[in-house]
Amino acid sequence: EETEVMERLRQAFTRCDKLQKDIRFLFSKGGLYKVYNSNLLYHGCVPLDEEGNFLKVNVFGKEYSGKALYDILDNYARKGYYAKNDPAEMRKAQDYIWYIWAGPNSPVFGKDKMTTFERYFIEDKETHVETKNAYYRLYDNEEIVDKILREFGLDATKSHIVNGHVPVERKKGESPIKCNGKLLVIDGGFSKAYQHKTGIAGYTLVANSYGMRLVSHEPFESTEAAIRKESDIFSDSIVVETALRRQCVA
Repeated sequence: EETEVMERLRQAFTRCDKLQKDIRFLFSKGGLYKVYNSNLLYHGCVPLDEEGNFLKVNVFGKEYSGKALYDILDNYARKGYYAKNDPAEMRKAQDYIWYIWAGPNSPVFGKDKMTTFERYFIEDKETHVETKNAYYRLYDNEEIVDKILREFGLDATKSHIVNGHVPVERKKGESPIKCNGKLLVIDGGFSKAYQHKTGIAGYTLVANSYGMRLVSHEPFESTEAAIRKESDIFSDSIVVETALRRQCVA
């Protein structure tokens, strides 16, 4: 009976036209990282060792690090969906999609393990610990950030890293702007579940010809509270960078 339940669930996903359309959109437009307008955007981290060197990760017998690690994992993520003519390769690639989500040294995850199960079912908080990659202890070091930018082909003197994944605890005084403005952590806890930890409801990064600014948003309580207090969503801007001359396309 359990097998039948699992098979029905599997088919509900694989035979849902709307879901498959969304997945194809993600693969056609998305990627594990993006380089755009001298900005490097990624969700998690570039895995580093304690000395700040790019961490080597073994993928099917070959070691990859830095940009090459992102590229090979992005390649396997696509094979896991599209390599239907090679079932063995497709299954290998699907295993790596699981690794990308929750594996140690995965650039998207950036921790040694995922303890969601333990936090749900085990009271002992020692089992809840997820140790972050050294990247998160080193990303305020300008030499490290410059090395990452150069690894992705960017000019370290005028580029930025836009980083997600780790909520910024504004209520404890933590700033989303790191490394003299070269690295911006934009995860301010947009999800309601994180707002008690961060104290805000997320960030919007605004980049235009005049410069860059981060807009932090206050949590939205309810429609009733907004009407009763005559308040709208409150946002606070932090200027990151101002262009001395307005940046033009041509």
